[in-house]
Amino acid sequence: MSRGGSVSGAASAPLRAPIVVADDFLPTELAQAMRRDIDAHFANPHAHREDIHQVWNYWFVPELYTYLRTRPEKIIGGEHVEAFMQNLGRWSLTALGMGTVTRPYLSLYVSGCRQGWHNDSANGRFGFVYSLTKNERRTSGGETLILREGDPFRANLSRPMAGQGLHEAVEPRFNRLVVFDDRMPHAVERVDGGMDPVEGRFVLHGHLSEANIAVAGRLPPEKVGEPLAAALRAFVSEASSQVALYHGPAALRVTIAETGAVQACAVLLDRVIHPDPGHVDWEPLLGRLVDRVSGVKFPPAEGETTVIQPIVFGGPLRRS
Repeated sequence: MSRGGSVSGAASAPLRAPIVVADDFLPTELAQAMRRDIDAHFANPHAHREDIHQVWNYWFVPELYTYLRTRPEKIIGGEHVEAFMQNLGRWSLTALGMGTVTRPYLSLYVSGCRQGWHNDSANGRFGFVYSLTKNERRTSGGETLILREGDPFRANLSRPMAGQGLHEAVEPRFNRLVVFDDRMPHAVERVDGGMDPVEGRFVLHGHLSEANIAVAGRLPPEKVGEPLAAALRAFVSEASSQVALYHGPAALRVTIAETGAVQACAVLLDRVIHPDPGHVDWEPLLGRLVDRVSGVKFPPAEGETTVIQPIVFGGPLRRS
């Protein structure tokens, strides 16, 4: 497991979208170096040796998965994989408030490879897919397909709908990171075309989830954690009947002034869902949570402290 680091940066509007696409995610030099490692692995096929090339697991599950996967360090330089993990960890924490990143698989899709529809509700809060696929390639397909939120049946009772009217299709562009709510049904479009592996879909993929609070600044974590935890316990206690109805992650960014007073409390992430799509009581409840945290008094310090606090409704992950 890798955990994110810095919590610097200003919070903007809460992230509520089920899908985030970040193009040019890594520094260009790093992304290109990772791709060169892949191309070098497949170069000079007559000289391939079993000790360095018999590393791919052909993962076939009837009606669900058909592709090849391996640990990325077997193909990509370890220092490049670690740099990717550090970049992703920082991004995940500052953008989503999610401080845990699983070690990824590197997967290869050649002609005929695909993923069927499924979700990963037990594996993470968000799935990530980072593409090292060539933009100009001799294959087609490989898009990440993600079902649109809502009820597709009731939303289209009186009109025909198909394809991308029912789901998002995100192309595997080079150096593109796609992050989506792990509860969303998703799939991978079948790849078709030539069998040359360098023309296929290459992605690093895994899951993001919550960690403990992240603290940066003058106050030590132990001086922040308990007052904040007490406020959250009080909130859950007073709103227990309502809280029990919700599922999903939220995250707060809290700025603590030198005096120990909360200077700002912003919602960084809000992917909390109620089973009833017509439910409208969440926003007032979230406002009460922000008010409760805003009223916490911390010890004084010699400067500001910034905290990212993940809050999860519906219980811990039950990893499959």
